Amino acid sequence: MNTAEHARTAPPVTGVEPEMDRPRRRRRGPVWAAFGAVLLATGAGAWLWAGDGSTEAAPAAATPVATAVVERGTISATESWDGTLEYGAPYTVTGSVEGIITRLVGQGETVKRGDELFRVNEQPVTLLYGVVPMYRDLRPGDSGVDVKQLEKNLSALGYDGFTMDDQYTSTTAEAVRAWQEDIAAAQTGTVARGGVVFVPAGRQVDALHVHVGDAVVPGVPVLDVTGTEQVISLDVDIDDRDLFDIDTEVTVVLPGGEKVPGTISTTAVAAAPSESGEGSEGGATASESILQVEITLDEQVSDELSGAPVDVVVAIDKRTDVLLVPVSALLALAEGGYGLEVVGDDGSTSIVPVKTGLFGGGKVEVKGDEITDGTIVGVAGR
Repeated sequence: MNTAEHARTAPPVTGVEPEMDRPRRRRRGPVWAAFGAVLLATGAGAWLWAGDGSTEAAPAAATPVATAVVERGTISATESWDGTLEYGAPYTVTGSVEGIITRLVGQGETVKRGDELFRVNEQPVTLLYGVVPMYRDLRPGDSGVDVKQLEKNLSALGYDGFTMDDQYTSTTAEAVRAWQEDIAAAQTGTVARGGVVFVPAGRQVDALHVHVGDAVVPGVPVLDVTGTEQVISLDVDIDDRDLFDIDTEVTVVLPGGEKVPGTISTTAVAAAPSESGEGSEGGATASESILQVEITLDEQVSDELSGAPVDVVVAIDKRTDVLLVPVSALLALAEGGYGLEVVGDDGSTSIVPVKTGLFGGGKVEVKGDEITDGTIVGVAGR
């Protein structure tokens, strides 16, 4: 084979083509589309064989300077979405009584079950765990899921003597009095609506809206809390929801290029913002919806990156136990299609037509009658 006949030109990429019918929300181009762009550039990885279609061996002198070995393995095609590193969506704690803020937790502090958030007129407002908001005062004779939620917290904090059910009994009241004594609250045996804030788990104080000495009334924001674990949040097109199943593993690329593995932990369908930045009224249709996604990182990263933009890389297709070569090994044959320049044991070469499959990670899936695991092929870059 005469190496002068190689012209590293621009063949179109086949095999896997990106969907082009409409743009997707905050999506970066697929990895294999990027490789297509490489192939389409002048002087790119693939190169043109302008021979007569013959596959007979070329002289040993034509042995490629650069070679690669055909390997059997797994290949994934990926796409990237824009995300943000944060501590989860903030939850705003509002005041429930009128008075003066006399004590206040510090910004950035981590708060857990039983911790005091602030005081109004020296009466503490305590964080407890639960999903039902404190919507009423609780006292003997009350019943319901919120009563059981309160009793679970009392038990977890070490108070006993009551049956943990959905009934607020006199024994529940006795446990409440003991708890109130320990937190220096008025020992009433009842739990005022303004004395407790229920959140699902431990939190971090994200922002303070008031200062010690400020006057508050019911409904006034006092502070914001977020989760204690770093998460990646992103919005994706509702049409891509099948790529974002719970427990799907992803790769997060930080601003400096470091890659951190993560797992999709929560998803929720929400109304897409309108052009004015507000959600749709009257309920969103499928075309007006987005999927809100949170990703939990496998390892914590620097707090200095909180709020930073990141790339979320998701596998959109995967093939296992297939033959793989570098993309730069592809030959665009003059008669159409692709081939590989196979190097024989004696150094001679021959052109073998192949079919391409999935592109990803700088490699491409190939199939050919004379291509096996361990075959040596030429690559561009000589």
